[in-house]
This record gives sequence, structure tokens and C-alpha cells, in this order.
Amino acid sequence: MPAVHETTQDAHIDDDVRAAIADITAHAADGGRDDEEEDVSLLFEPLTRAEVHNCVFSSWYPNFRRQTIKSEIIKPLAPEFIDYLLADGIMLPDQDDVPEYSCKIEDPDSSDGEWSADENDQHDASAFTDIASTSADIRRRIEILGGKVMPRMCWSAPKDASWMAMGNSLECRNPSDIYVLLKSSDKISGDLINGRYLPKEQLGDIEHELVLRQWSNLVPSMGFRCFIKNKRLVAVSQIDYEYYEFLENMRDEILTKLGLFFDEHVREKFPSENYCYDAYVAQTVDRVYLIDFEPWTPSVDSCLFEWSELVKADSSGSGLGLRLFPKGVSAMGHFSGKYSKNRFPVEATDEQFRGSMTELIKSVAEQTRQQQK
Repeated sequence: MPAVHETTQDAHIDDDVRAAIADITAHAADGGRDDEEEDVSLLFEPLTRAEVHNCVFSSWYPNFRRQTIKSEIIKPLAPEFIDYLLADGIMLPDQDDVPEYSCKIEDPDSSDGEWSADENDQHDASAFTDIASTSADIRRRIEILGGKVMPRMCWSAPKDASWMAMGNSLECRNPSDIYVLLKSSDKISGDLINGRYLPKEQLGDIEHELVLRQWSNLVPSMGFRCFIKNKRLVAVSQIDYEYYEFLENMRDEILTKLGLFFDEHVREKFPSENYCYDAYVAQTVDRVYLIDFEPWTPSVDSCLFEWSELVKADSSGSGLGLRLFPKGVSAMGHFSGKYSKNRFPVEATDEQFRGSMTELIKSVAEQTRQQQK
């Protein structure tokens, strides 16, 4: 499988959306943004290898076992298993009762256009023999976790491939379910080939890991990204790009709960000074679950904030508070879903996606003008 990188298109789209939303949701005294664009990357200290390694799942999970979802870590992974994940095509073991995902592409230079069934069967059997022990280990861990899991690896979950799965979710019941997601995910292949956050040569040797998390049907509206600067909580953002009226009434309660959770469970236990983490607040607001950590770097999604706001936030003051998605703006109304473009070639979606985002930004700008009247 070739190396996959995030496109410049994605970065510009995310920046435009955040800038437009910030015009509505920010509470800056001047009521607007500077006309002159700023190179946000220049505001950051160089990211260190230690800061990236702190965010590897197996690095933080032992210290936060009681505050997060029960998980099983399979590590080290056999080289044959990594090779299988990176190999072209999706060929699955036949032990699992799953739909047939495998496909074969005819060689245009072939004289008769026919496949040698014996050769392919031998190749598939060899591949599955190589990963048989890993598959057996996965089945055992799935049973430990209650029969349903969510997969991920060192830094990423295959969220961009959920459309490939039955039910469009990360819920997996057997190894084949997991393999479909991992082999279809650009995020996973990118992490395996290039590493994450830093160039691979700066990351050094990374021992890849497969993580199985107990399946939890998390409600998107209750996921929040917390931004930590100088070991202080400076901002919280709603993660889901959708307006939820009930969150307005819970704003103060959610922010207080997340602040207490950080003070009691995170501040002294996570080693980095600056970082982000995702938290899930139970709808009864009686418990907070830690979901994941990410480093403080502009390649991380800053959600409803702009990184320039976060970097300049006063960590000794009250911070930027909780930012919720504004009423009257429907980001998803302009395109089918956050990772919908992953289903099609970039060439087939580039112009359509840019056009949709232009319409979104125009609608946000119009709402801004209406609010200023």
C-alpha cells in the first residue's frame, strides 16, 4: 500500500471552517480577526520526540487505566502482520463469518486475462498462516473485552474507514472486521509508513501496537477536546460539528466537570507541558472518560478554535472557556460526512468538496452579518 499523506486541500478546508466558526463563537473584544494572515507554525516551539512518544497509547494507558475505556494492547506485532496490513488489496481469513471483501485486478498485459487460481490460493494461504497467531490473539482479547471492540494503533483509530464496515462504525466482533478497517484506513497506513507528528527519522524506532478497546456506543455530542498549555487547561471545544441546543444549558456544568477531572486525574500524571486530550462526558454529567492524547502541534485538529488563539491564550488566567458549535450553522449539510471524501479518489472530489466548503463559509459569514445588525 503506498504512503498516504493528508492533502493540502484538507488543511485549508479545516482552517477555513475554523476561521468562519471563530467569527461567530469567539468573544474577542475587537470582534474580528486581523486582516493579515499569520503563519501559525511559527508560534510553536519545535515538537520533541518525547512529546510524541508520550501520546502513544501504551505510554499513557497504564497511568489512566481507571479513567478510560478498558483496553487490550497487542505488542510487539509480528513483522508479517505489519506486511499484511500494508499489502495491497483486502484478503481476509476464511475462519470468520463475514462478507467477502477480497478483489483481484486483471493484469492488462496478460495475454489471456486469466488468473491462476492455484497461485493465488497458495499466496493467500501463506499470508493467513503468517498472521494466524495474531488472529488467534485478537479473538482471545475480543472475548476478554465482552465480544465487541474498537480497534486502533499507536496514535490513530481507523475512523476514516468506518464507511467500509457494517453499520458504518468501528464496532468489531472478529479479526476480519478489524482487518477491513485497518487495511482501508489512510490514517493507519500513514502512521505505519511515515509515523505521525514528526518525520520518521526524528521519531526513531517505533514499536507498533494494535489496541482493542471495549466497544462503547459514545454519543458524539458529549465528546470534547481539552487544550493544555503550561500544564493548565486553557480551552475546551466541542468535537462534533453540529449544534445541540441542550449543551447550551449544560455549558457551565460541563466546563466545571472537565476542569475538576483535569485537576484531579490528568495534570500531575501526564508528563508533557503542552498537549491536547479528548474526553467524553457521560450525559448525566456524573463521570468523565479519557479517550486519547495528542501533542501540542498545528497538525492536530484544533476543532472550533484557531491555533493562534490557543497559542496566545493566557495560561495564568481563566482561559478561553468552552466553545460550542453555533446555532444556525450546518457544516455537515454541505457535504455527506467528515471522511466522506475518503470513499472516492481525490480527483473526483476535490472541486466538489471545495465548492461545498465555500458555500458553508458564505453561510457562516451571512449569519455573522445578521448577528451584527
